[in-house]
Amino acid sequence: MVVCELKILVINPVGTDRWDETDRKIYTSFASPTTHIDVVSLRQGPGSIETRVSEAEALPGVIERARELHGEYDGLIVNCCLDVGVDVIRSMINTPTLGPCEASLALASVIGKKIGIVTVSKTALDLFEDLVVKYRMEKRVVSIRGIDITVPEIEVDRKKTIQMLMEEIEWAVRDGVDVVVLGCTGLAGFAEELQKYFTIPILDPTACAVKVLEDIIEVRRK
Repeated sequence: MVVCELKILVINPVGTDRWDETDRKIYTSFASPTTHIDVVSLRQGPGSIETRVSEAEALPGVIERARELHGEYDGLIVNCCLDVGVDVIRSMINTPTLGPCEASLALASVIGKKIGIVTVSKTALDLFEDLVVKYRMEKRVVSIRGIDITVPEIEVDRKKTIQMLMEEIEWAVRDGVDVVVLGCTGLAGFAEELQKYFTIPILDPTACAVKVLEDIIEVRRK
């Protein structure tokens, strides 16, 4: 069987390229060996997306990047667990486009019955509540929790971040969840470390996004 090579573009919905190379390496680590990953950020946009205002600020740039570059790729990922602009992009172009939250919730719904989301920045919790309703997962997602740091602070003290995540995951387990989604792509790579301390699955949103998108592309090629 001939294995087709895939090209996937990851759009960072922020106005800085400080994470582009790191994110490229992370997505590549989860992708199939025959998948090529490129990462681009916005020409102008917020430093991170943690509120409705920053989400609205990023939206035009995300759409611009998708329209400009999609013809060179087999699929697109918007690198934010708030899935910024994904629906708009899908309505404009035919290139398969995916958000990490939707991909993670889809996989979590197969793995478990009661899902928990643990993210950063408590200011985004209501945005996740909206997404859960949008994806018709309100009967499956029984816990949405956040740690009290911003996205740029995630790597400032990694041990502290892990400890805070562990505490919130423990609370989510008390809420009855049997699978946890890390609700921020800035937490990429943390699931492997956290999994050492929990028996329930901890899902990395970047891994979920790239693996689901690869499958979508391959199915559409059949």
